[in-house]
Amino acid sequence: MEQAIGQEPQAAGGPVGTEIDPKAVVVSRAVRDLVQPQGFRPRDIGGGMAWNRRGGDDTHEMITCNGRLSGDPDRAEWTAGRYGNRGGFVEVTGLTLRGALDAVAVLPRPVRVDGSLAEGIYPSLEDALDDIA
Repeated sequence: MEQAIGQEPQAAGGPVGTEIDPKAVVVSRAVRDLVQPQGFRPRDIGGGMAWNRRGGDDTHEMITCNGRLSGDPDRAEWTAGRYGNRGGFVEVTGLTLRGALDAVAVLPRPVRVDGSLAEGIYPSLEDALDDIA
């Protein structure tokens, strides 16, 4: 990837992809009505698509359904994640869409107490909270 002169490189795990105009995305009304009011916007992340929003503390949060923006909101096929702009991530898989929205609200910053970056994919929200918090 080429980098413009004077531009800072993106750290691994930092903001990636390209924001997409929400009106240009075809998703079910059920999904759109849940994610957009909470500030999520569609983003092409290279290997797929995700709903993205700023975390407010040098992080961003994403929700995806197996690399897609849409899926059955009631099936446990959604992933929620919190990603540090300077690296680290915490992801929880196997969630419903409502579960993923609840998870991103409480997922910790991907930094352990000792200051090291956390990089983990967890099968449950409880496992993620136990490991990081």
